[in-house]
Amino acid sequence: MFTVDRNQTATTQKTYRSPFRKWNDSSWIRTKPIRSTQEISGLPFSPDLVPLASHSAIASDSQKLTKVLAYRLLAHLQFTTLLELSHVNPVCSLLAQGQAPISMNIEQKNDALKIYCDEGGHALFVELFSKQVQESFGLNRSVVGRPQFDRTLERIILENQTRLSPKLMKLFFVTISETLVTKILNNVPHDPAVANIVRNVIGDHAADEALHSAYFRKLFPLLWNNLTAYEQEEMGQILPQFVWAFLAPDRQFEYSVLRSMGFNAKDAEGILEEVYVPKQVAQEVKQAAKPTLKMFESAGVFSLPIIEQFFADSELI
Repeated sequence: MFTVDRNQTATTQKTYRSPFRKWNDSSWIRTKPIRSTQEISGLPFSPDLVPLASHSAIASDSQKLTKVLAYRLLAHLQFTTLLELSHVNPVCSLLAQGQAPISMNIEQKNDALKIYCDEGGHALFVELFSKQVQESFGLNRSVVGRPQFDRTLERIILENQTRLSPKLMKLFFVTISETLVTKILNNVPHDPAVANIVRNVIGDHAADEALHSAYFRKLFPLLWNNLTAYEQEEMGQILPQFVWAFLAPDRQFEYSVLRSMGFNAKDAEGILEEVYVPKQVAQEVKQAAKPTLKMFESAGVFSLPIIEQFFADSELI
């Protein structure tokens, strides 16, 4: 169960300023069309965002390159569906019903419900588009498999459930994931080489997520400061794991893609070893996490030396 410290958060709630004041005029579910009737004309994804696309074994063959980009698009869409329906919306449901471990005013609860509506809409349009992507490029959805973040999150919860509530861990994971706006959402909508429908679908998602990020940035310090000293130390060990779970490359998925394209096991592993240099991966994850790390710092997460060390050991600071 969650513990609510209403006195600790009451002052902050009075100053809450909603990021959803223009939600009726801007959100996808209120104002925009489903895009899956448009033809996919152009690249299915930005090559610069797909390390596999830079490898000579892929880049030298236009058919292989297109297939890798198409699978990366499908994986992103499936990642989105699972994240929204299985993780973000259950948390938003708790927030909207006032079941969070902090005191929330009516506007905050209703904003969580708006996010719930947005995320359901995102799951709908990416599922419709996923079907079109599969058919257009002859993809096998089973190659995508279960996203790495979901497997990792399950492991983290199992390993720590005797010390922290699974509900609390899921709440913090969603709060973090909603502030980790990825390069995909930032860059793909503005890449002229990418098919217009792909840019529009991901752009629709990105526009809504900017508001969601603002909401959860306001929420995080309230959640963190409501934890006991013991809970902060325990959660502090998990936070960098959440960041890596969300941002690390999904090598199992990419191995499956390579194998489905005819590469044998040895060659597939070799390509991945060449593409993903550990130090470079760590630097890219750290860079992508910068806004969220700044949020942690502002909330006082790093004021405890032991937590700062956890992040340093994880190559995030």
